[in-house]
Amino acid sequence: MIEAKDKRPLIERQDAFLDEWVAGNGIPFANDQDKAAYQERAGLVAAAVKIDPAIKRVPVMPLGAFAPTLLAGISGHQAMYDPEAAGKAHLDYCLNFAPDIAASAPMLMYGPALEALDYQLYKWPGHGVAEHLSYQFNEKEYMQADEYDHLIGDPTDFWLRSWMPKTHAAMAPLASIPPVYGSVELPMLGPWLIALGTPPVQAALKALMEAGKHCFDWINALGPYLVKIKAAGFPFGAGSATKAPFDVLSDSFRGTTALMMDLYRRPDKVLEAMQRLVQPMVDWGVRGAKANGNPMVFIPLHKGADGFMSDDQFGKFYWPTLKAVMYGLAEAGCVPACFVEGGYNQRLEYLTETSDIRCLYLFDRTDMAKARQVLGGKVCFAGGFPISLILTGTPEQVRDETQKLIDAAAGDKGYILSIGCAMDEARADTLKAFIDAGKQYGVY
Repeated sequence: MIEAKDKRPLIERQDAFLDEWVAGNGIPFANDQDKAAYQERAGLVAAAVKIDPAIKRVPVMPLGAFAPTLLAGISGHQAMYDPEAAGKAHLDYCLNFAPDIAASAPMLMYGPALEALDYQLYKWPGHGVAEHLSYQFNEKEYMQADEYDHLIGDPTDFWLRSWMPKTHAAMAPLASIPPVYGSVELPMLGPWLIALGTPPVQAALKALMEAGKHCFDWINALGPYLVKIKAAGFPFGAGSATKAPFDVLSDSFRGTTALMMDLYRRPDKVLEAMQRLVQPMVDWGVRGAKANGNPMVFIPLHKGADGFMSDDQFGKFYWPTLKAVMYGLAEAGCVPACFVEGGYNQRLEYLTETSDIRCLYLFDRTDMAKARQVLGGKVCFAGGFPISLILTGTPEQVRDETQKLIDAAAGDKGYILSIGCAMDEARADTLKAFIDAGKQYGVY
């Protein structure tokens, strides 16, 4: 557990971390102009998060997944197998389009590491989907109903000896090893080590080491480009990521169908498991944010949207542990940045409950005029621009829609202009029109 020893109020801790991020200390800027550009861009985002009445312009923050590499003519497969090409594409994306926030190249992951693990949780270009596409989630029931007690009693042991052997096929032999507790005393150590010495387990450990070496080499190739992006004046929108406990259960463990039935068949187990996941999710988010010197913690929200469950179920099963994760992050000075996928038109009142911390809600299909009506002046919110218009519209249509969105959403100084999804595809002319129009029409 990561403990926040800082006794200042939560908002003061968050503001201090935001100010540290904006300062950009330690970034090797080539000149004062690039440093000033970085501080201006990061400062706009920080001011929007703080709902600072002195903010001068709406920040422009399109979320980019595979779009920066696609715009450079790089296939999904090459983006996941050639870190030099991916890094250069992301740097060029920033220099050519000048968004206020850079896209996150590491979220593309590295194909050779996935191959070494025989990864099952996703299909990726050349491994289940065509090479020119992006990756796709492969949802299954990886956790059985009778495994709730294992998860609740010992999440780490469940992760290592039950879930990972099912989702990382090369690690399947780890299901046969005994729990680590056998190492507690010399007389008991032998049986535990013997299990680790069996040929299948040795092969699994070697696969894990191989994947680790691949990723070490990958970040050493990609990392210099990430430094260049910041040094050129472009901050990253998140220093870390984590998930809502309900989504951990629903996305990666039980699967949507099984978990929705669990809400009726074993609701107490669902609630207990989600509560058990709160602190690991907080710790995960805080560690990355502190390591990267960036307070923003990205939280993709998947199964809480309108239509997935009733409002009463949202209030009982989804919101309490998500809120607990958000406040746990705030305790450490981090800023929860929730990517609210789908529509949250029925959930907006819940989000006002976090008005006493710094946080961000980036909306996909939520009515942005309603979002401003409910959230304006209380919490920072973002998004609302349809990706369909970027892909099928004209630059003139994009500029008009951008102006309408800013007029509808930005009046309370706590709005960030963004597209309502993480872009796997984009067109250069319409994306440039979106970013330029945001800067033109977003001046306060």
